[in-house]
Amino acid sequence: MKLKKLISTLALTTCLLSMSSSAFAMGDAREPDSFDSPNHFQGIMDSFEGTLSKPEYGMDHDYFQWTNDTGQGKAFYINFDTYQNRSLDYMIRDMSVGGTANRVFKDTGRETWYVYLHAGEKIKIHVAAQDAIRVDPNVKYIIALSERPWW
Repeated sequence: MKLKKLISTLALTTCLLSMSSSAFAMGDAREPDSFDSPNHFQGIMDSFEGTLSKPEYGMDHDYFQWTNDTGQGKAFYINFDTYQNRSLDYMIRDMSVGGTANRVFKDTGRETWYVYLHAGEKIKIHVAAQDAIRVDPNVKYIIALSERPWW
């Protein structure tokens, strides 16, 4: 009888935990993307996992965007981490922002920015490798909009 109750309790707990997951889930950055056709964040607390490839000519670039449609200015962090191999030093190359953005942390392969984005404005983020030769298409990075810094 105790075993049956334990199994029922575990099943209920598992069900409740799966139902209480975040409204935003980490997505994979789609390819091809461009400055004019970026990957779109759904809001603060959304994230993407991506890779950079070695194209025949030039360097792969990934692009991301979020439009602040909340009706008020928003302060948040952009966290970026080449967590599978930081020595490759992937990075946020540049961004355009309808507000202010200040890098508050930088280390090899990872960084954090503090951003204030005015209501109705967009932020566009450009990600690439520091060095086009040092790219591994199997190494993933993560970029996330967050209420807190990761460092």
